[in-house]
Amino acid sequence: MSKKFLIIDSRPYGLFSIFLHTVDNIKWAHDNGYIPVVRWAPGRRDPNFGRPGAKEAREKKDPKLVTDITNFVTKKTPPSWGNTPGMKHCQCLYWSEEGWNDSKNPWEYYFEPLNKYTIEEALNSNHDISDIFLSGKADRNKTEVSLHENKFLIADLHTYEPLKLWKLIGGDYEDFHRRDVYKIINTHIKIKPIITEKIKNFYNSNFVKGARTLAVHVRGTDKKLEYPHKALPLQSYLDAIADTLKQDKEIGNLYIASDNNEAIKEIIKNFKDKVKKIIIYPAVRMPKYFSKDPICLTSASGPEHGEQVLIEANLLSYSDYFICTDSNVAAAAIFLNPAMKVHFLNREHGF
Repeated sequence: MSKKFLIIDSRPYGLFSIFLHTVDNIKWAHDNGYIPVVRWAPGRRDPNFGRPGAKEAREKKDPKLVTDITNFVTKKTPPSWGNTPGMKHCQCLYWSEEGWNDSKNPWEYYFEPLNKYTIEEALNSNHDISDIFLSGKADRNKTEVSLHENKFLIADLHTYEPLKLWKLIGGDYEDFHRRDVYKIINTHIKIKPIITEKIKNFYNSNFVKGARTLAVHVRGTDKKLEYPHKALPLQSYLDAIADTLKQDKEIGNLYIASDNNEAIKEIIKNFKDKVKKIIIYPAVRMPKYFSKDPICLTSASGPEHGEQVLIEANLLSYSDYFICTDSNVAAAAIFLNPAMKVHFLNREHGF
């Protein structure tokens, strides 16, 4: 029997947006007899793209920022990765021409390959190329596998979504969802050992042993523009932290992860004398709570920033209590630890 491959592409969004998309497609591939291969393509999106002045920004041809996405991906993508119709849309914001952690594929900057098969093997498997999303053959609401028998498939964003993880962001995180997603991640996805070691070393060196941990993730920057109802005032976080510390006197660690320094400084100022230790992982962040751009759309982003976000999400998942609003980073932490107690500030849902 010939092998059928599902090539899972990236999109120009944040790390855990494309990670959850990848998890969803891994689930679909295994349910439908396809071999998943991850191809997070080269590319960086111009942060001015689509905004006033975008044309002028593109004309500057800043080598650090992609201004002509189509030409960029054509030039930078390894020829052996193919030139399927969807490639020009599938650039990964964390890509670097130099690579990272001994890999040129951004997926493998952070994770082990899913299996023994390479992108080149999938593309040269004597099947017809079928970019089913862009060709209009894909139905986002149902999967017509029979249309693509004996062809490899290319998974664009939300093409296959048995778990509908993107809909859970702002939707319903029932315990069975969390357990199911955790099982998929734990079974199929392995973080590279070099990163796992960094996570363990930081945790063992910085968290007070024997004390419970309250984690807080503050998603600011462009969230106010994207989803105004999810962009809460910082006081909402301060109130929730204070209430949680009153409820459980055994909390000794307060771990803070955020995309901005303003939120971290405010939390430290209010709680530096209320817990045994406040922990922050060193990472690139925006200065202000609200701004028009997330880090991943600035020149400060790159493979190291992606690694920092991955480490932060894993550290969040090591907690007993978790305060957050809806975001992909928060979702990943929740899926990585189905037992963690979660308080969504933008919902009527507390501990």
